[in-house]
Amino acid sequence: MQSHREPLLWLQCLAIGVIPLELLQIRLLLAGADPGPVPIVERLLIWGVGVVAPAIALWKRPADWGSLLLLRLPLASRSSDQLKLSASEGQWGSRSALVGCTALLLPLLWWLDESAGLIHEFSPLQDSSRLVSLLLTAPLLALLVWQIQQLVQAVLLLVQAPQNDSAAEPWSLDQLRQERTSFGLQVLQFAPLTWPEPPEPTPVPTPEPSNEPEPTPEPTNAPDQETTSDVPEDTASIDLTTS
Repeated sequence: MQSHREPLLWLQCLAIGVIPLELLQIRLLLAGADPGPVPIVERLLIWGVGVVAPAIALWKRPADWGSLLLLRLPLASRSSDQLKLSASEGQWGSRSALVGCTALLLPLLWWLDESAGLIHEFSPLQDSSRLVSLLLTAPLLALLVWQIQQLVQAVLLLVQAPQNDSAAEPWSLDQLRQERTSFGLQVLQFAPLTWPEPPEPTPVPTPEPSNEPEPTPEPTNAPDQETTSDVPEDTASIDLTTS
């Protein structure tokens, strides 16, 4: 089971760039109307409706990794490896993501609402009521909760070590429907990604030691050429004339 071969997990990582754009859109929506007489109550109310309520629902049934909210992988045609990925999703990772985003979105929403007046001229809801701005902000907050949980789940699945196929047991379709929240049209079809395998290093052969003894040089009996060449030529010519 290799999670890095699933294209949908990599697509969910694109939420890293989408989430800042959604926060900017929330700020533009809140800039359309002036805060009411009790902005603290309004912010707590919209935080409870748009953040706390979806977080409670996803706490019981976490988001399915194969769903993009509008589109999803067909449940009936999922392979055994894809069902094993659903079974390997840890509860602590998704629930810790819910707790973190729920606590973080409250001060973030507070800051976005207070600073929204600086971009009032860019808001698409100029001169509209405060209620309209808050009602349009709630779905975006719920979308943020969904995306943050799926982003954390996708990262955890991608970084986990490959498991043994015999040790992991795939979920059944009924168990997947009961344990996971999956929305969208069942039209997504992706082929598994193929990654090039690194070339294996070729072993360098080591020379085997030889057991034969090394030959020893034999002594030479040739006369010393230097001694013969030291005899002067004049002495040899004198001996010939005397004789």
